[in-house]
Amino acid sequence: MKLVPLTLAFASLALAQSADDYRGGWRTDNPTGERHTYEFSIRGDAVRGIYCTRCSDATTLAFVDGKFGPDGLTFTVNHVKPDGRTDYTDRATAKFDRGNLIVNGTSGAKGGGKFTWTMIKDSRGPDPLAIPIFMLPPRDIPVLGRGGGGPAPAAPKPLPTGAAPAPAPAGYIAPGPWKNPLTPDDVVGIWLGFGSGINKQFFIIRKVGNGLRGMVCGRCDNPYTMAALDNFELSGDTIKFDIMHEDWGDYTPTFQKHVTARVAGNEMRATTSQENIPASNAKGKAGGGGGGFSLMGPIAIEATRGNP
Repeated sequence: MKLVPLTLAFASLALAQSADDYRGGWRTDNPTGERHTYEFSIRGDAVRGIYCTRCSDATTLAFVDGKFGPDGLTFTVNHVKPDGRTDYTDRATAKFDRGNLIVNGTSGAKGGGKFTWTMIKDSRGPDPLAIPIFMLPPRDIPVLGRGGGGPAPAAPKPLPTGAAPAPAPAGYIAPGPWKNPLTPDDVVGIWLGFGSGINKQFFIIRKVGNGLRGMVCGRCDNPYTMAALDNFELSGDTIKFDIMHEDWGDYTPTFQKHVTARVAGNEMRATTSQENIPASNAKGKAGGGGGGFSLMGPIAIEATRGNP
């Protein structure tokens, strides 16, 4: 019998890994020490995402940029000042290993040094919803009121590009005229969504260089209940951005939810569409899965300092 060299066996094991092994939220498993949380968005070999410690403290939010390849992730974490300029940069690699993610890096903070963290997927998973949802790694998620994941829906068809968002519900009256033109200063900060207590939703938008990036979380201590916000565009009275679903969602675990919003007074009024839901499944609404919600804010980034 011909033996396969060990080097080839290990190479095959490395090639067997995919972006799905890495994408989504990871946290350190040290409830009494400092927490570290990553959310990786992977499209092709490009990696973007977020990093935070106490994630409901918006001052700890930093931004990931890197590459995915056969050896895992190679990335930087850019910690920014309030005006978007770089404060310092961490450099790191991450390797998937038997269900964990091993992160090795060097902190660019004053007095920082080398670090190694073993990251885990949160055992709580995403919150149950009234519809079947799917997650990475695969696991059955209860459906509210049913106690089972239900059958998987038919594979969705891709939506045409440029699909318009769903209109606001009939009868909605804005609290005032839409701000026009919207500027970054109008939207930077924390916007509060639905939920109460620890489950309150935080939409955090920060300046990064000449652009905007952010995250949404609620609750903010579970990587499955957070996502990066990316691809921001400001035009006239409108802001557009994407919620980067990576490791759980309806229909598929990985997709982008497109948000189109306007601001009046202290309200951000948004409509959404999902790239992974065909319009035919959304009762004729353009974009598929369209809906609307309101956020209140913005609260200053510094006002959240010290949040647990």
